[in-house]
Amino acid sequence: MKVFLIGAGPGDPGLITLKACRIIPQCDVIVYDDLIPLEILSLAKPGAEKLYVGKRGGKVYMKQPRINELLVELARQGKTIARLKGGDPCVFGRGGEEALYLKEHGIPFEIVPGITSAIAGPVSAGIPPTHRGYASSVKFVTAHEDVSKESGFLDWKHLAAEKGTLVFLMGASRIKEIAERLVQEGMSPDTPCALVQDATTPLQRRVVSTLARVGHDAREHAIGSPCIIVVGAVASLSKELFDDIPRPLAGRTVLITRPSHLALQTASLFADSGARVAVYPLLDISPLPFDLPDVSAFDLFIFASQNAVPLFMDKMLATNLDARSFGKSRIYCIGPKTRDALLAYGIRADGTAGEYRAEGIVEMLRETDLSGKRVCLPRARGARGYLVDALKERGANVLEIPVYETVLPKDASKEGFLSALAEADTVVFTSPSGIRHAIELLGDEQDLLRSKRLAAIGPVTAGAMQRLGLPAQVTAGEYTDEGIIEALKGESL
Repeated sequence: MKVFLIGAGPGDPGLITLKACRIIPQCDVIVYDDLIPLEILSLAKPGAEKLYVGKRGGKVYMKQPRINELLVELARQGKTIARLKGGDPCVFGRGGEEALYLKEHGIPFEIVPGITSAIAGPVSAGIPPTHRGYASSVKFVTAHEDVSKESGFLDWKHLAAEKGTLVFLMGASRIKEIAERLVQEGMSPDTPCALVQDATTPLQRRVVSTLARVGHDAREHAIGSPCIIVVGAVASLSKELFDDIPRPLAGRTVLITRPSHLALQTASLFADSGARVAVYPLLDISPLPFDLPDVSAFDLFIFASQNAVPLFMDKMLATNLDARSFGKSRIYCIGPKTRDALLAYGIRADGTAGEYRAEGIVEMLRETDLSGKRVCLPRARGARGYLVDALKERGANVLEIPVYETVLPKDASKEGFLSALAEADTVVFTSPSGIRHAIELLGDEQDLLRSKRLAAIGPVTAGAMQRLGLPAQVTAGEYTDEGIIEALKGESL
């Protein structure tokens, strides 16, 4: 049993730490706050319990003492818990309180730092919290405390005299009051001030103002929660350092249907292009039992899926074999993601298909004499027969090893999928299995899906969609996430 108090970062799922990405899939229970990106929750292993305990806008769904008790109860059941908090767990995240409670009750814990929005928010808006010519210090202030209170932890007179930068968190509802109180205590009304809403996400907005005008500007721009307030000379740098170049997918909401373990990377790419991203995995990779053949007996290995690589390699490692066991065998793969998966095990592929599908592998091997060659093909159960047939026609002896199958996630439901669809204008499918599972979930209620712009990662997936009566409006020219993004760039909403 152990509790990990994890900082999930400021909002952009790409800003979560590598350590957090390593720990979350090992946990039995995910206890998470508000504003945790779905892409990060999708890192949880299949079957992990997910418990929402968020608080926002004064609406408390679970009181802090009860959260503390819950963590202890779960740990005493022998479970490993990921306690996910936005930003850093110990910067206005009550991580210290939870750590003390766990310590008092003899529960092992570890605090995993995260990138706090107090830093990431200003920086994402072109505001360095410190700058040699503007500010040599920065103070983080919670704006939860009533500005009119004379008692409490905040010394407003001291804050108003600050020559460095002030960063207020959780103050969206008190912007005008905070500015007025600082001016009342002696800070110049001309002091630069900036507001950053939904920092680091595709929904981010910024307003640069002064203390005298910021209340008016906040109302005019309808600034809401979550919002960071930056006060000090550095706020003026946003006008020079913030690059507000429109991103190609801005204004679009894209639903990613990839398996959970791939969703974070895909979602981050779409978010970097300006899209708002929703995630609803429509398939899981379910490993199959298989007997490892004599690896040294084959002339060629062909990996036609990135998912097959770790399953096959881990089987080898479990039997005290490693990359040296391939000997003089040639190793080929279907695309860059599969090539990178092999490289993670110290294997550099001898060739990567120019077209990322079975036809591309056949074309890659067009000049290779396959007559009598022994070929090992680890891949998914039920994969297209084209590759095996084409290799056999060339005289190869092919051993096809099903190492996994794609299944509908256990927690998938019609209601959940419909809810995710309602948020999106575009739905991305990356395999025939994904579209089959979508139809299985929806049954005869497919109208909402038909009303969306449907994108396919390549012609194989597009062909399956066409046969199933849900044709793709967009098909990637290059069969990758980047290819889908490129294809969507020219599409109007």
